[in-house]
Amino acid sequence: MALYEKIIVATDGTEYAKKAINAAVSLAELTGATLYGLFVSDVSNITPTSAEWEIVAENIKHESDAAFDYVRERANASGINYELINLSGAAAQEIVQYSNQINADLIVVGATGKKVFERLILGSVSEKVLRNAKQPVLVVRSDSSESKG
Repeated sequence: MALYEKIIVATDGTEYAKKAINAAVSLAELTGATLYGLFVSDVSNITPTSAEWEIVAENIKHESDAAFDYVRERANASGINYELINLSGAAAQEIVQYSNQINADLIVVGATGKKVFERLILGSVSEKVLRNAKQPVLVVRSDSSESKG
């Protein structure tokens, strides 16, 4: 049995996510794992009218397509197997649930390098995934001064 057979990488299209994707692709390439790229749209705070919902859905599709472009590009360049999955809900919860559903071996997420105060007030998807996942989690940290996504 290989070290990793199923690696999940969460993406939101930011530079932080791209660093996580690079790490996940490298690990998948080394281990022969299938890469599962996840994009989670959280529409829980949006209450559009039916006419507005089309616009919201179109924007979400555009965002996920743009986020998946980088996963697709890197995975194809490395010759690894991959799947792209759109989910809807609270990001950390959806990532953990999907990881359990497919029995993933590893979850890779990016971290923005927020200051302690920002983490306490805002929390972060990577920290919530780290706390709640039963699988190992690789957090690829970026300096907040490096890039803005």
